[in-house]
Order: sequence, then structure tokens, then C-alpha cells
Amino acid sequence: MDFKIHITKQGAFFDGTAPDVINAALGGAMYEATQLLEAEVKKNTPRGVFGAQGGLLSTIHGEVVGKGTPVIKGIVGTQSKYGEVVEKGRTPGAKMPPAGALIQWMELKLGMDAETARKKEFVIRRKIGKKGFKGARMFEQAFDNNFEKLTEIFDRKGFLMARALDGK
Repeated sequence: MDFKIHITKQGAFFDGTAPDVINAALGGAMYEATQLLEAEVKKNTPRGVFGAQGGLLSTIHGEVVGKGTPVIKGIVGTQSKYGEVVEKGRTPGAKMPPAGALIQWMELKLGMDAETARKKEFVIRRKIGKKGFKGARMFEQAFDNNFEKLTEIFDRKGFLMARALDGK
């Protein structure tokens, strides 16, 4: 009985394109995952006084940085100064919200006129400072509720990457 092995030098490892194949697969997976998470965060973000056109919801965005480098990152975040407090909430006994921050909310959500809102804002700010409030956890929930989908994205792209590296 004879065993013969035939080895050919083909595929991305041998033609020098392996880094490009890997970067393309990781970049594609990261873009897909980032888009999924951005949509899920937006779905769970409380609509403030501006609704979808302004306020916190309009500042949520996803981006992929470091594409083509050894460290690629997908980031979903917000530049809003209110983003963290809406996500995490406010603990009882923490400092009050800043003066003037609630006036427009009070006018639109509570139906107060501007003068009444200005007069009563301190009382609401003080109550928020004393009692706190629960966070919306929109970023945390988006990740936790979609972990399986994220895993599927990277598994699928990993399989395609392995096939491409094998020259198929």
C-alpha cells in the first residue's frame, strides 16, 4: 500500500493576500455588528422633548475605527452630555441636574408655560437629586439582548475568511 501526498502552494497564505483577506472579513463583521447595535440602542433610547429629530436619540452613532490595522474597534456611542445619565440613571442623594436643564422638558412634557417651569424647576431638580431615577440601559441592553446575533455575525464572517484563506 502506497500513500502519496501532493502539496500545492495556493491560497492566500502563499500568495501574500492573507492580511487583506483577514482585514476584509473582520472589517465586514465589525461594520455589521456596529450597525446592528446602533439600531438596537436607538430603538431603546427614550424620546426626549425633541423626539427623533433632536436630543439624545439624534446623537447616537456607530463607527468602525482602525480598519486594516491589528486593532479594529466598533463603537456605538453618543457625544451628548446627557447620554451617560440616561444610560445609568441617577443614584439617590447625587447632585441635582444643572439649573436650566429641565425647563424645556417641563414645558413640553408637563405642559407648563415658561414662567411656571422656571419657578418649579428647582423643586424637580431637588427631587431628582434626592430620589434619583433608573437608567434606560439602552447600550447595555442592546449588547446583552443581541449577543447571540453578534456571535453569529463573527462566526459567519470567520467561516468565509477561512474559506478565502484556503483559496476557495
